[in-house]
Amino acid sequence: MQIERIAALFGAAGVSDVTEVTAGHINRTFIVTADGGRYVLQELNRGVFSSPETVMANIAQTEAALKNCTDICVPHFLDCGDRNYISADGKIWRMYAYCEGSPCGNELYLTGFSYGTFIRVMSTSDAEIKPVIEGFHDFDRYYDRLAAVCPAGEIPPALTALRERLADSFRGVPTRIIHGDAKTDNILICKPCTVLDLDTVMVGHAALDYGDMVRSVCTDGIDLGSIRELTRGFTDGLRGLLTDIEKASLFSGILWVTGELALRYLTDFYSEERYFRGKTREQCRMRSRELLAQLGGFLSAEAEIERIIAE
Repeated sequence: MQIERIAALFGAAGVSDVTEVTAGHINRTFIVTADGGRYVLQELNRGVFSSPETVMANIAQTEAALKNCTDICVPHFLDCGDRNYISADGKIWRMYAYCEGSPCGNELYLTGFSYGTFIRVMSTSDAEIKPVIEGFHDFDRYYDRLAAVCPAGEIPPALTALRERLADSFRGVPTRIIHGDAKTDNILICKPCTVLDLDTVMVGHAALDYGDMVRSVCTDGIDLGSIRELTRGFTDGLRGLLTDIEKASLFSGILWVTGELALRYLTDFYSEERYFRGKTREQCRMRSRELLAQLGGFLSAEAEIERIIAE
């Protein structure tokens, strides 16, 4: 079915332009221009999400939980009949109005505040979020996948050491509903800020969202000032939600997501099938090296980052 016809099923009349966005890793994404404005139209990747219908059910619950929140918002997915998605040609499609924003205030603080608020509101809601990717933040699972595809002795020693260090990091730590992909790119800075990319909203540890935020702003080196602003915003958004044991796990969250991504990119380098859509094998290897360097930087700055968290 033509993209224009799919958009029309969601109520987009007078479609004048459809442009594919090639920057995303997972889902095919199109910007649709129609009489009512611009929209984001996406085909969910069944190779990643075995049950796209569950993804959309989780998103509907997330929208409902945040409906009356004035501090942040999320995109509103358009309905087609009684569902927020459609099935066409064996594919699952969804659409929402294009979100626009402009810088306002301290972007790092607002990013932290948005994710902290998201965790607080979702974790205190009655939403029943179901898993959509088995073992999504399971470090051992990713390590074992890499070990199964790479030559003997090729796993970087830093990742083996990290696996041992993290073995008991989250023992006894409560789980909550988290975003699951808490990059700075997934916050649209406006009033109120919009939290994007809700596909990986699942039950997990708050430290993983915190760690992903920090990782995503330290790609050019460990920036303690940026980490401080993110952490300050995260704290204010949470409003005292986290327990002491959760606070103590936050630095481990940084190491966890950084090492996990390195494992995933290395696995893609050695595998025929790749999770990160559109990445070449060489790009996967280069990205894993960047992440390993970043991991080393975090370990070197551990004392300083822990002081920021304690503050």
